[in-house]
Amino acid sequence: MSATRGSSRTVLGNLVNDVMIENAPPSYARAMASVTPRKLWLARPDDCLVVLAPCRPAFRDYVERTLGTDLGRVELVQPDEIFIGHALDLVEQAGAVGKVASRSELLPFVLDHRVVEFAARTGTPVAGYDALPTQRTLRAVRRINTKHGFRSIARALGLPVAPGGHARTLPELCARLEEFLKERPAAIVKINRSSNGYGTVVVRAGGPKSPTEQLTESLGRADERGCGWVYEEFLDFVSVPSAEMIVEEHGPAPFSSCDQRTVDNAWTGMTAPADGRGAAIAHEAALAIGAWLHGEGFRGVFDVDCCLLPDGHVVTEANVRRTGGTYLEELARRLTGQASPNWLADVRRGDRGPGFAVAVDAIESAGLAEGPTRVVLTADTTEIDGRWRYLVVGSDRAALLEAERVLASILELP
Repeated sequence: MSATRGSSRTVLGNLVNDVMIENAPPSYARAMASVTPRKLWLARPDDCLVVLAPCRPAFRDYVERTLGTDLGRVELVQPDEIFIGHALDLVEQAGAVGKVASRSELLPFVLDHRVVEFAARTGTPVAGYDALPTQRTLRAVRRINTKHGFRSIARALGLPVAPGGHARTLPELCARLEEFLKERPAAIVKINRSSNGYGTVVVRAGGPKSPTEQLTESLGRADERGCGWVYEEFLDFVSVPSAEMIVEEHGPAPFSSCDQRTVDNAWTGMTAPADGRGAAIAHEAALAIGAWLHGEGFRGVFDVDCCLLPDGHVVTEANVRRTGGTYLEELARRLTGQASPNWLADVRRGDRGPGFAVAVDAIESAGLAEGPTRVVLTADTTEIDGRWRYLVVGSDRAALLEAERVLASILELP
Protein backbone atom coordinates (compact mmCIF):
# COMPACT_ATOMS: atom_id res chain seq x y z
CA MET A 1 0.00 0.00 0.00
CA SER A 2 2.66 2.52 -0.89
CA ALA A 3 1.53 6.08 -1.59
CA THR A 4 1.58 6.54 -5.37
CA ARG A 5 -1.04 9.23 -5.94
CA GLY A 6 0.98 12.37 -5.35
CA SER A 7 1.58 14.15 -2.08
CA SER A 8 -1.95 15.28 -1.18
CA ARG A 9 -3.74 14.05 1.93
CA THR A 10 -7.21 13.53 3.27
CA VAL A 11 -7.27 14.95 6.79
CA LEU A 12 -10.10 13.08 8.49
CA GLY A 13 -11.73 14.76 11.48
CA ASN A 14 -13.05 11.59 13.13
CA LEU A 15 -13.18 13.14 16.60
CA VAL A 16 -16.37 11.20 17.27
CA ASN A 17 -15.26 7.57 17.52
CA ASP A 18 -15.51 4.53 19.75
CA VAL A 19 -11.82 4.54 20.69
CA MET A 20 -12.04 7.70 22.78
CA ILE A 21 -15.47 7.04 24.30
CA GLU A 22 -18.03 4.24 24.14
CA ASN A 23 -21.29 5.21 22.40
CA ALA A 24 -20.69 8.95 22.56
CA PRO A 25 -23.71 10.77 24.02
CA PRO A 26 -25.05 13.62 21.86
CA SER A 27 -23.71 16.39 24.12
CA TYR A 28 -20.18 15.00 24.00
CA ALA A 29 -20.34 14.27 20.26
CA ARG A 30 -21.61 17.78 19.52
CA ALA A 31 -18.81 19.36 21.57
CA MET A 32 -16.16 17.32 19.75
CA ALA A 33 -17.68 17.88 16.30
CA SER A 34 -18.03 21.63 16.72
CA VAL A 35 -14.25 22.23 16.81
CA THR A 36 -13.34 20.20 13.72
CA PRO A 37 -13.20 23.24 11.36
CA ARG A 38 -9.84 23.93 13.05
CA LYS A 39 -8.52 21.30 10.61
CA LEU A 40 -8.29 24.23 8.20
CA TRP A 41 -5.07 25.22 10.01
CA LEU A 42 -3.49 21.99 8.72
CA ALA A 43 -4.53 22.48 5.11
CA ARG A 44 -2.03 22.30 2.27
CA PRO A 45 -2.81 22.84 -1.41
CA ASP A 46 -4.64 19.86 -2.97
CA ASP A 47 -5.57 18.34 0.42
CA CYS A 48 -9.07 17.14 1.22
CA LEU A 49 -10.46 17.98 4.67
CA VAL A 50 -13.37 16.15 6.30
CA VAL A 51 -14.90 18.13 9.16
CA LEU A 52 -18.04 17.59 11.26
CA ALA A 53 -19.28 21.18 11.43
CA PRO A 54 -19.73 23.92 8.82
CA CYS A 55 -16.67 26.09 8.23
CA ARG A 56 -18.04 29.60 8.56
CA PRO A 57 -16.87 31.98 5.79
CA ALA A 58 -15.37 34.49 8.24
CA PHE A 59 -13.26 31.79 9.86
CA ARG A 60 -12.21 30.32 6.53
CA ASP A 61 -11.12 33.75 5.27
CA TYR A 62 -9.25 34.38 8.53
CA VAL A 63 -7.32 31.11 8.24
CA GLU A 64 -6.49 31.78 4.59
CA ARG A 65 -5.27 35.29 5.38
CA THR A 66 -3.24 34.21 8.42
CA LEU A 67 -1.52 31.29 6.71
CA GLY A 68 -1.20 32.85 3.29
CA THR A 69 -2.54 29.61 1.82
CA ASP A 70 -5.03 29.40 -1.05
CA LEU A 71 -7.87 27.40 0.49
CA GLY A 72 -9.52 27.43 -2.91
CA ARG A 73 -7.13 24.57 -3.69
CA VAL A 74 -8.42 22.54 -0.75
CA GLU A 75 -11.47 20.29 -1.13
CA LEU A 76 -13.73 20.46 1.90
CA VAL A 77 -16.23 17.81 2.94
CA GLN A 78 -18.50 19.48 5.49
CA PRO A 79 -22.10 19.16 6.67
CA ASP A 80 -24.79 21.85 6.56
CA GLU A 81 -25.09 21.60 10.35
CA ILE A 82 -23.13 19.90 13.13
CA PHE A 83 -22.81 16.18 12.40
CA ILE A 84 -22.44 13.92 15.46
CA GLY A 85 -21.67 10.65 13.71
CA HIS A 86 -18.41 9.19 12.44
CA ALA A 87 -16.63 11.29 9.80
CA LEU A 88 -16.75 8.42 7.33
CA ASP A 89 -20.55 8.33 7.64
CA LEU A 90 -20.50 11.95 6.51
CA VAL A 91 -18.19 11.03 3.62
CA GLU A 92 -20.65 8.34 2.49
CA GLN A 93 -23.69 10.59 2.84
CA ALA A 94 -21.99 13.41 0.95
CA GLY A 95 -21.00 11.11 -1.91
CA ALA A 96 -17.37 12.05 -1.29
CA VAL A 97 -15.73 8.61 -1.16
CA GLY A 98 -13.93 9.32 -4.43
CA LYS A 99 -12.56 12.64 -3.15
CA VAL A 100 -11.22 11.03 0.02
CA ALA A 101 -9.79 7.95 -1.66
CA SER A 102 -8.08 9.88 -4.46
CA ARG A 103 -5.50 11.38 -2.09
CA SER A 104 -2.13 9.78 -1.52
CA GLU A 105 -2.85 9.05 2.14
CA LEU A 106 -5.51 9.21 4.79
CA LEU A 107 -4.55 11.10 7.96
CA PRO A 108 -7.18 10.27 10.62
CA PHE A 109 -7.51 11.93 14.01
CA VAL A 110 -7.50 8.45 15.55
CA LEU A 111 -6.95 4.97 14.13
CA ASP A 112 -10.23 3.11 14.55
CA HIS A 113 -11.86 0.12 12.87
CA ARG A 114 -13.87 2.34 10.51
CA VAL A 115 -10.66 3.90 9.18
CA VAL A 116 -9.05 0.52 8.59
CA GLU A 117 -12.19 -0.84 6.90
CA PHE A 118 -12.31 2.19 4.59
CA ALA A 119 -8.61 1.91 3.78
CA ALA A 120 -8.99 -1.79 2.96
CA ARG A 121 -12.07 -1.20 0.79
CA THR A 122 -10.70 1.73 -1.19
CA GLY A 123 -6.98 0.96 -1.22
CA THR A 124 -6.19 4.30 0.45
CA PRO A 125 -2.92 4.22 2.43
CA VAL A 126 -3.14 5.25 6.09
CA ALA A 127 -0.51 7.86 6.97
CA GLY A 128 2.56 6.33 8.58
CA TYR A 129 1.85 2.73 7.54
CA ASP A 130 3.57 0.79 4.78
CA ALA A 131 0.74 -1.77 4.86
CA LEU A 132 -2.79 -1.92 6.20
CA PRO A 133 -2.83 -1.65 10.02
CA THR A 134 -3.52 -5.06 11.53
CA GLN A 135 -6.20 -6.21 13.94
CA ARG A 136 -3.46 -6.59 16.56
CA THR A 137 -2.66 -2.90 16.20
CA LEU A 138 -6.31 -1.93 16.44
CA ARG A 139 -6.71 -4.01 19.62
CA ALA A 140 -3.63 -2.36 21.14
CA VAL A 141 -4.93 1.14 20.33
CA ARG A 142 -8.33 0.34 21.85
CA ARG A 143 -6.79 -1.19 24.98
CA ILE A 144 -4.33 1.59 25.80
CA ASN A 145 -7.01 4.22 25.25
CA THR A 146 -8.86 2.90 28.30
CA LYS A 147 -7.85 4.01 31.79
CA HIS A 148 -7.63 0.42 33.03
CA GLY A 149 -5.69 -0.76 29.99
CA PHE A 150 -3.20 2.07 30.30
CA ARG A 151 -2.65 1.40 34.02
CA SER A 152 -1.96 -2.27 33.31
CA ILE A 153 0.46 -1.52 30.47
CA ALA A 154 2.24 1.20 32.44
CA ARG A 155 2.75 -1.08 35.46
CA ALA A 156 4.10 -3.84 33.21
CA LEU A 157 6.61 -1.35 31.81
CA GLY A 158 7.71 -0.27 35.30
CA LEU A 159 6.03 3.14 35.18
CA PRO A 160 4.46 4.48 38.39
CA VAL A 161 0.68 4.89 38.54
CA ALA A 162 -1.53 6.28 41.29
CA PRO A 163 -3.01 3.81 43.79
CA GLY A 164 -6.41 2.71 42.58
CA GLY A 165 -8.37 0.07 40.73
CA HIS A 166 -11.12 -0.82 38.28
CA ALA A 167 -14.81 -1.59 38.83
CA ARG A 168 -17.14 -2.95 36.18
CA THR A 169 -20.46 -1.94 37.75
CA LEU A 170 -21.72 0.95 39.83
CA PRO A 171 -22.43 -1.22 42.92
CA GLU A 172 -18.91 -2.65 42.67
CA LEU A 173 -17.48 0.86 42.32
CA CYS A 174 -19.33 2.07 45.42
CA ALA A 175 -18.14 -0.89 47.49
CA ARG A 176 -14.54 -0.57 46.37
CA LEU A 177 -14.48 3.19 46.89
CA GLU A 178 -15.93 2.96 50.40
CA GLU A 179 -13.03 0.70 51.33
CA PHE A 180 -10.45 2.69 49.36
CA LEU A 181 -11.34 5.98 51.07
CA LYS A 182 -10.97 4.61 54.58
CA GLU A 183 -7.27 5.43 54.26
CA ARG A 184 -7.32 8.33 51.78
CA PRO A 185 -8.90 11.78 51.76
CA ALA A 186 -10.15 11.74 48.17
CA ALA A 187 -10.32 9.77 44.94
CA ILE A 188 -10.90 10.69 41.31
CA VAL A 189 -13.28 8.45 39.39
CA LYS A 190 -13.14 8.21 35.60
CA ILE A 191 -15.19 6.31 33.03
CA ASN A 192 -12.84 3.62 31.79
CA ARG A 193 -13.10 4.70 28.16
CA SER A 194 -13.51 8.45 28.06
CA SER A 195 -11.65 11.60 27.07
CA ASN A 196 -11.46 15.34 27.67
CA GLY A 197 -12.60 14.96 31.28
CA TYR A 198 -15.99 13.50 30.32
CA GLY A 199 -17.49 11.54 33.21
CA THR A 200 -14.81 12.49 35.76
CA VAL A 201 -15.89 12.84 39.40
CA VAL A 202 -13.93 13.62 42.59
CA VAL A 203 -15.20 11.79 45.68
CA ARG A 204 -14.07 12.85 49.14
CA ALA A 205 -13.92 11.05 52.48
CA GLY A 206 -14.93 12.45 55.84
CA GLY A 207 -17.72 14.70 54.60
CA PRO A 208 -21.41 14.82 55.41
CA LYS A 209 -22.14 12.41 52.54
CA SER A 210 -20.66 8.97 52.12
CA PRO A 211 -18.70 7.99 49.00
CA THR A 212 -21.69 5.96 47.85
CA GLU A 213 -24.04 8.94 48.26
CA GLN A 214 -21.63 11.19 46.36
CA LEU A 215 -21.32 8.67 43.53
CA THR A 216 -25.07 8.14 43.34
CA GLU A 217 -25.70 11.87 43.12
CA SER A 218 -22.95 12.43 40.54
CA LEU A 219 -23.48 9.38 38.37
CA GLY A 220 -27.15 8.66 39.04
CA ARG A 221 -28.13 5.79 36.82
CA ALA A 222 -25.12 6.40 34.64
CA ASP A 223 -24.49 3.82 32.00
CA GLU A 224 -20.81 2.89 32.16
CA ARG A 225 -21.24 1.74 28.55
CA GLY A 226 -19.94 -1.71 29.31
CA CYS A 227 -16.44 -0.62 30.29
CA GLY A 228 -16.80 0.38 33.94
CA TRP A 229 -14.80 2.93 35.88
CA VAL A 230 -11.28 3.47 37.15
CA TYR A 231 -10.69 5.09 40.54
CA GLU A 232 -7.40 6.58 41.70
CA GLU A 233 -6.13 8.45 44.72
CA PHE A 234 -6.66 12.17 44.17
CA LEU A 235 -3.12 13.51 44.36
CA ASP A 236 -1.88 17.00 45.16
CA PHE A 237 0.12 17.61 41.98
CA VAL A 238 2.71 20.29 41.29
CA SER A 239 2.29 20.26 37.51
CA VAL A 240 0.90 18.08 34.74
CA PRO A 241 3.49 17.68 31.97
CA SER A 242 2.91 15.75 28.77
CA ALA A 243 5.23 14.44 26.07
CA GLU A 244 4.12 13.77 22.51
CA MET A 245 5.99 11.42 20.20
CA ILE A 246 5.66 9.93 16.74
CA VAL A 247 6.09 6.18 16.35
CA GLU A 248 7.94 5.60 13.09
CA GLU A 249 9.34 2.44 11.48
CA HIS A 250 12.53 2.64 13.53
CA GLY A 251 10.72 3.43 16.82
CA PRO A 252 9.38 6.42 18.78
CA ALA A 253 10.78 9.88 18.07
CA PRO A 254 10.16 13.04 20.16
CA PHE A 255 7.67 15.56 18.77
CA SER A 256 6.80 18.05 21.52
CA SER A 257 6.23 18.61 25.23
CA CYS A 258 3.95 20.83 27.26
CA ASP A 259 2.67 21.65 30.70
CA GLN A 260 -1.08 21.13 30.72
CA ARG A 261 -3.61 23.64 31.96
CA THR A 262 -6.59 22.10 33.72
CA VAL A 263 -9.88 23.30 35.23
CA ASP A 264 -11.93 20.96 37.44
CA ASN A 265 -9.61 18.08 36.51
CA ALA A 266 -10.25 18.52 32.79
CA TRP A 267 -7.77 19.72 30.16
CA THR A 268 -8.32 23.23 28.82
CA GLY A 269 -4.95 24.20 27.38
CA MET A 270 -1.18 24.00 27.56
CA THR A 271 2.09 25.85 27.61
CA ALA A 272 4.96 24.56 25.48
CA PRO A 273 7.58 23.41 25.80
CA ALA A 274 7.30 21.86 29.26
CA ASP A 275 9.61 22.93 32.07
CA GLY A 276 12.80 20.91 32.46
CA ARG A 277 11.96 18.36 35.17
CA GLY A 278 8.52 17.60 33.82
CA ALA A 279 9.75 17.40 30.24
CA ALA A 280 12.44 14.85 31.19
CA ILE A 281 10.03 12.65 33.17
CA ALA A 282 7.33 12.73 30.50
CA HIS A 283 9.93 12.01 27.81
CA GLU A 284 11.13 8.83 29.53
CA ALA A 285 7.57 7.62 30.09
CA ALA A 286 6.67 8.31 26.45
CA LEU A 287 9.73 6.41 25.24
CA ALA A 288 8.61 3.33 27.19
CA ILE A 289 5.01 3.56 25.93
CA GLY A 290 6.25 4.31 22.41
CA ALA A 291 8.41 1.19 22.38
CA TRP A 292 5.39 -0.88 23.41
CA LEU A 293 3.23 0.71 20.70
CA HIS A 294 5.95 0.13 18.12
CA GLY A 295 5.97 -3.55 19.00
CA GLU A 296 2.20 -3.67 18.52
CA GLY A 297 2.57 -2.23 15.01
CA PHE A 298 1.26 1.27 15.74
CA ARG A 299 2.62 4.12 13.62
CA GLY A 300 1.66 7.69 14.35
CA VAL A 301 1.32 10.32 17.05
CA PHE A 302 0.57 9.71 20.72
CA ASP A 303 1.15 11.43 24.03
CA VAL A 304 1.68 10.43 27.65
CA ASP A 305 0.41 12.58 30.51
CA CYS A 306 2.17 12.69 33.86
CA CYS A 307 1.39 14.12 37.27
CA LEU A 308 4.36 15.66 39.11
CA LEU A 309 4.22 15.45 42.91
CA PRO A 310 6.43 17.21 45.45
CA ASP A 311 8.36 13.98 45.97
CA GLY A 312 7.78 11.94 42.83
CA HIS A 313 5.46 11.42 39.89
CA VAL A 314 2.89 9.12 38.33
CA VAL A 315 1.75 8.58 34.76
CA THR A 316 -1.98 9.08 34.21
CA GLU A 317 -2.91 8.23 30.63
CA ALA A 318 -1.84 7.90 27.02
CA ASN A 319 -3.78 9.44 24.15
CA VAL A 320 -2.88 7.25 21.21
CA ARG A 321 -4.11 9.59 18.50
CA ARG A 322 -3.56 13.09 17.25
CA THR A 323 -4.43 15.39 20.13
CA GLY A 324 -5.43 19.01 20.62
CA GLY A 325 -1.74 19.64 21.19
CA THR A 326 -0.67 17.99 17.93
CA TYR A 327 -2.24 20.53 15.62
CA LEU A 328 -1.31 23.40 17.95
CA GLU A 329 2.37 22.44 17.80
CA GLU A 330 2.13 22.05 14.02
CA LEU A 331 0.43 25.43 13.72
CA ALA A 332 2.96 27.15 16.00
CA ARG A 333 5.77 25.77 13.85
CA ARG A 334 4.01 26.91 10.69
CA LEU A 335 3.52 30.43 12.05
CA THR A 336 7.06 30.85 13.38
CA GLY A 337 9.18 28.66 11.12
CA GLN A 338 10.83 27.30 14.28
CA ALA A 339 11.39 23.65 15.15
CA SER A 340 10.52 24.11 18.84
CA PRO A 341 8.52 27.33 19.30
CA ASN A 342 7.30 28.82 22.57
CA TRP A 343 3.53 28.92 22.73
CA LEU A 344 0.48 28.65 24.94
CA ALA A 345 -3.11 27.80 24.13
CA ASP A 346 -6.34 27.63 26.04
CA VAL A 347 -10.12 27.25 25.86
CA ARG A 348 -12.05 29.79 27.96
CA ARG A 349 -15.67 30.71 28.36
CA GLY A 350 -16.55 34.22 27.24
CA ASP A 351 -20.27 34.71 26.72
CA ARG A 352 -20.21 38.51 26.90
CA GLY A 353 -17.37 39.31 24.52
CA PRO A 354 -17.30 40.55 20.92
CA GLY A 355 -18.19 38.56 17.85
CA PHE A 356 -15.50 36.70 15.91
CA ALA A 357 -14.88 39.33 13.22
CA VAL A 358 -14.75 42.16 15.78
CA ALA A 359 -12.29 40.17 17.90
CA VAL A 360 -10.04 39.58 14.88
CA ASP A 361 -10.01 43.32 14.12
CA ALA A 362 -9.20 44.15 17.75
CA ILE A 363 -6.31 41.68 17.80
CA GLU A 364 -4.92 43.32 14.65
CA SER A 365 -5.34 46.80 16.15
CA ALA A 366 -3.45 45.67 19.27
CA GLY A 367 -0.50 44.63 17.10
CA LEU A 368 -0.89 40.96 17.97
CA ALA A 369 -1.74 39.57 14.53
CA GLU A 370 1.89 39.67 13.32
CA GLY A 371 5.37 40.00 14.73
CA PRO A 372 7.49 38.00 17.18
CA THR A 373 4.54 37.61 19.56
CA ARG A 374 1.21 36.94 17.92
CA VAL A 375 -2.26 35.66 18.73
CA VAL A 376 -4.42 33.35 16.63
CA LEU A 377 -8.06 32.46 17.29
CA THR A 378 -7.97 28.75 16.49
CA ALA A 379 -11.73 28.17 16.20
CA ASP A 380 -14.99 30.06 15.82
CA THR A 381 -17.37 28.33 18.21
CA THR A 382 -18.60 31.05 20.58
CA GLU A 383 -22.10 30.97 19.08
CA ILE A 384 -22.18 27.19 19.68
CA ASP A 385 -20.60 26.72 23.08
CA GLY A 386 -19.68 30.20 24.32
CA ARG A 387 -15.97 29.37 24.30
CA TRP A 388 -12.93 31.08 22.81
CA ARG A 389 -10.04 28.92 21.62
CA TYR A 390 -6.73 30.62 21.02
CA LEU A 391 -3.01 30.16 20.45
CA VAL A 392 -0.27 32.62 21.44
CA VAL A 393 3.26 32.22 20.04
CA GLY A 394 6.19 34.31 21.22
CA SER A 395 9.85 34.59 22.07
CA ASP A 396 9.56 33.72 25.75
CA ARG A 397 7.11 32.86 28.53
CA ALA A 398 6.75 36.46 29.75
CA ALA A 399 5.81 37.69 26.27
CA LEU A 400 3.23 34.91 25.91
CA LEU A 401 1.55 35.76 29.21
CA GLU A 402 1.44 39.48 28.44
CA ALA A 403 -0.15 38.84 25.04
CA GLU A 404 -2.67 36.51 26.68
CA ARG A 405 -3.51 39.24 29.20
CA VAL A 406 -4.24 41.69 26.37
CA LEU A 407 -6.30 39.07 24.53
CA ALA A 408 -8.34 38.35 27.66
CA SER A 409 -9.21 42.04 27.84
CA ILE A 410 -10.22 42.12 24.17
CA LEU A 411 -12.45 39.06 24.54
CA GLU A 412 -13.81 40.24 27.91
CA LEU A 413 -12.86 36.93 29.53
CA PRO A 414 -13.62 36.50 33.24
